[in-house]
Amino acid sequence: MKKHSHNDDNTWFVKIIHWFFEKCSAIVCYCPWTCMTLTTIVTLVLSSKIPFTPMQNDISDFTPFGAKSRVELETYRQFFDNHGEPKAIYAFITSKHNDNMLGISQLNDTVQVLDKISRDFYLKTAHGPKNFEEYCSGFCLLNEPVRHFYSGMLISGQHGTDFSHLDLGYPITTVLGTKLYMDPNFFGVKVASENHKIESVADRNIRLFADSTKQVPNNIREIALVVLQFRSELGDEVKPEDLRNYEHEILDYIHEDYHSDHINVYILTDSFITEEIVRAGLSLLPFLAIGFTIMATFSSVTFVLSAYYLKQLNYYKIVLAVMACVCPFMACGASLGTMFFLGFRFGSILCVTPFLVLAIGVDDAYLMVNAWQRITCQRRKEGRVKNVKEELKHRMTEMFIETGPSITITTITNALAFGIGATTPAAEIQLFSIGNALAVIADFIFTISMYGALMAVVGHYEVQEEFKNIPETQSETSSTNSSEPESQKQLEKEKDGKFRRLLMKTCTILTNTWVCSIVLGALAVYWYICIVGTVNIKSELSPNKLFLEESNIVEIFKQRKTHIIPYYSACWILVENPGDISDPAHRAELERMISAFESLPSANGRYSTKFWLRDYEDFLRQSEDIDLPLEEEEEEELAIQFTVNGSQVVTPSQPFGKGNELRQFLEWPEFSFWKGFIQVNVTGEHYQLTKFMVTTAYHGNELVDWSNRAKLLNEWRNVADQFPSLNVSIYEEDAKFLDLIETMSPVAVQSALWTFASMFVVAALFISHPPTLFVATFSILSTSLGVFGIMSWWGADLDPIMMSATVMSIGFSVDIPSHVSYHYYQTAKETCDIRKRLQMTIEAVGFPIFEASLSTSLCVTSLFFVNLNMAQIFAKCMLLVVIIGMIHGMLVMPVIFALLDTVPKKLTSKTSRKNESTVTLVTIVR
Repeated sequence: MKKHSHNDDNTWFVKIIHWFFEKCSAIVCYCPWTCMTLTTIVTLVLSSKIPFTPMQNDISDFTPFGAKSRVELETYRQFFDNHGEPKAIYAFITSKHNDNMLGISQLNDTVQVLDKISRDFYLKTAHGPKNFEEYCSGFCLLNEPVRHFYSGMLISGQHGTDFSHLDLGYPITTVLGTKLYMDPNFFGVKVASENHKIESVADRNIRLFADSTKQVPNNIREIALVVLQFRSELGDEVKPEDLRNYEHEILDYIHEDYHSDHINVYILTDSFITEEIVRAGLSLLPFLAIGFTIMATFSSVTFVLSAYYLKQLNYYKIVLAVMACVCPFMACGASLGTMFFLGFRFGSILCVTPFLVLAIGVDDAYLMVNAWQRITCQRRKEGRVKNVKEELKHRMTEMFIETGPSITITTITNALAFGIGATTPAAEIQLFSIGNALAVIADFIFTISMYGALMAVVGHYEVQEEFKNIPETQSETSSTNSSEPESQKQLEKEKDGKFRRLLMKTCTILTNTWVCSIVLGALAVYWYICIVGTVNIKSELSPNKLFLEESNIVEIFKQRKTHIIPYYSACWILVENPGDISDPAHRAELERMISAFESLPSANGRYSTKFWLRDYEDFLRQSEDIDLPLEEEEEEELAIQFTVNGSQVVTPSQPFGKGNELRQFLEWPEFSFWKGFIQVNVTGEHYQLTKFMVTTAYHGNELVDWSNRAKLLNEWRNVADQFPSLNVSIYEEDAKFLDLIETMSPVAVQSALWTFASMFVVAALFISHPPTLFVATFSILSTSLGVFGIMSWWGADLDPIMMSATVMSIGFSVDIPSHVSYHYYQTAKETCDIRKRLQMTIEAVGFPIFEASLSTSLCVTSLFFVNLNMAQIFAKCMLLVVIIGMIHGMLVMPVIFALLDTVPKKLTSKTSRKNESTVTLVTIVR
């Protein structure tokens, strides 16, 4: 058997790769069935963990580690640590008729929903089942304004609206002398102004209710959305599964059993969000089966056509085609199972991984099969080794040595790209990157151990059939040769000649000066478009992209974006060190702090602030004027008027103990709801304030863009930092996403730069020729830039999903340029003619690249039929990588190679002509 001596001009790394694959070839040829059996057993064992691993998703996993929002969330949780974990259930209610909730029927059904959720569903606790009214603590009365407003509607309908104690207005509603703030419950409100115009609350910067503006009585004309909040703090005695079951009972009733002719009800809970993310991930699985079927069918057709053309057709080609798609799935199952055995969680984003690994795996299989068929054709022409075993080993070794470096370089670069993605400061992106990196490495191993062994089995059959059909004496005597074999050989030679002439004409066109100029001009336009798109891409977020379009959560997010965010973006202000509130000067400092928040440009103003200290100040002022009754006069009741942030209430008087005002304040029935906003240490009958929180709201149509909300969040934080002695912190429910916005651009740029640097280093390990290395790196950069820029023009924003897809795109963009540049580099050992080199390169990788590109495109096309934005982002990126990569590999790279070959020749030609002229001149002078 001929020794492989073509390693001499390769880099030291390629020589190691060749040595490695020679050993692998020997092993898979020696014991192919053992290799396949062991690989199958390992896959089954490791994959068995997958069906028993439940999906676990937390929407905050996209938040960067070390983000300020994580600290703020922990501070918020610690605020309630003496009561338990803060939990909330929201009911979003809209009208089925004219989108207006301002109607007796709509509000009647709303109050029925409020009563149903508050009283008819029971949470299992250590002290027995309890409904919301029984287990809630500090926030039991958040929805009472809705109930009172409905009562006012009933009174208004029966007796008219000319009572001074009845004003169904916004933001303040007065019912029976009690003033209620409706802004936390009513959204998308339109009111009548003093000039009798109907205006949205958001119009004119929400100055309809400034301190100098009087609220028009009964001014509400439209309510688009009513929100009910069921907030509570649950201790350790409530098990997570019991809470999930409780929330599920509410969800199931509203979604399946509840019916109303007047309203739509949407329930939002933490467990529902998690389940919907899981459902979105699972929705990909049927399309994975569709994608596999498409790819397996396409592979079978192309394998059969190529084998038929090369006179190597047998039914085993179908087996190879199907297994080319099965092996990536096996590798994916083994790698994900390993992760779950190691304790990694099963995030729904990992459902995209099989699609990615399938695209990579079939590419390697196509290269191997194509190389085997070309080597077989060559061996048939050159003559065979008489021993079937030796012939098989020779062909397998040649095949592995030819394709091994290409397979290795794509594996290393993809693994590195995902490895760098694993360094991003977001748990979800880390999980996605680690899963893909492990799957790519596993696919490399399975390509050798499983697919290589299968090719050895099929190859043994093919070689054996060849030896059976050709007499042993045919190679020794010419007398036995018939005219039929000679005519067949002549026909095959003519076919081969036509194909090569066509290829040569194509390469001649590619090296034409005019064609090169046109391609470079088109490339310049392409770069301009992509750079503009990349520069203008916007860092933006939209959590609803994680859910299926038909999910109720998408509708909830839509209602929030339309009716809540522009009108009432709530800010929770937590004061950890309130100090001595008995000191008027210190209370004035607290008031200055809150006023600083209310003075921001987008603040709704004082009316939207829920600040207990203002009621407490009124309480103190009026309590000083109370004349306590004598014991014999106890039958007489004195009335005191207080304000709840300006709302008037009437309550019976009670005696006050000196230094005990805070306790009396919180025990007063009309002020008991402030207990949810205040934390105290109780010593006997004395209450010591330890911390408190305040809520206020902001507005602006620009807040529908998350980037603008991120700016507002930073404004809040800047105000909080101005009062270090009070230890003020901010809590915003969406801060975990908003913090990601500022980090996405620098993290994406940093990841891209590190990835490109890694790609260059890896390419240098395989290619020692600087011009070829430059072309490969340029193509990778150009492909990645194209994906990023075109995705921007396609409407994509820079969000966590897009960041993950970007990491994937950079890794995938290496495949085609690396195959083309490596094979082009190898052709220098056989010829210096540029057209011949391009022809040999296209012969080696052209058909596999086309085959892999088309099959991948067909596979990912199925993802466009999933109503899930995450799936469509990945599908678009993969489609662009394939198309742009193939154009670069088959058109741009050959043109640049031709130019790099032409320039030195022209320079040499000019130099030689100059030298000739000099010699001629010297001769004449002589």
